[in-house]
Amino acid sequence: MAGKGEGTKAEERVIVETYSEELSTLSKSPSMVLVHKFGERQNAYNRNMEARMQAVQSVCRRFQGEINELQEENDKLRAQLKVEKERNRQLFEKMAHDMKNMQNVINQIRLYTDLNTKAIKRMSDENSSDGSENENAVKKA
Repeated sequence: MAGKGEGTKAEERVIVETYSEELSTLSKSPSMVLVHKFGERQNAYNRNMEARMQAVQSVCRRFQGEINELQEENDKLRAQLKVEKERNRQLFEKMAHDMKNMQNVINQIRLYTDLNTKAIKRMSDENSSDGSENENAVKKA
């Protein structure tokens, strides 16, 4: 990349020195004076453009640095998001497993409650039928 920058710098120097001020000493004719003044203005313009281009390139390098930093931060955030997604997936799996276990316990409690209720009813019915048989036996005696 340094080689590319050096090549660009050499190209910039060629562009900036489009008019050699040494030529102005060759002739003092009015047309050469005009050419000289034009050349000086062109050189000034080229130097101004070179300075502006360097400023733009500097801003571009700064923006590229900021972009690189943001990309690194984005990569870190993506990695964190991936970890969080995996953690959430594991938590939801555990929660689903716990809910299934809880549902099994609730179903067992319902079954025991139904069985106990039926057993109590049966015992109550037996006691009442035993009680009425006892009452009938007492009445007959």
